[in-house]
Amino acid sequence: MLMGLLSIQSIMDLVVAGISLMIGLGIFTFIASVLCSAAFFQHAKDVNA
Repeated sequence: MLMGLLSIQSIMDLVVAGISLMIGLGIFTFIASVLCSAAFFQHAKDVNA
């Protein structure tokens, strides 16, 4: 009984850790893509001018 409870707790911990990791990486990816596109548009504007 205790072993089954422990494994459920470990699975829940892993699920929560995975979700928080995905959220953290998602925010990082969003910021990085915004910065990259801003830099790209700035560079393209400089080249065209």
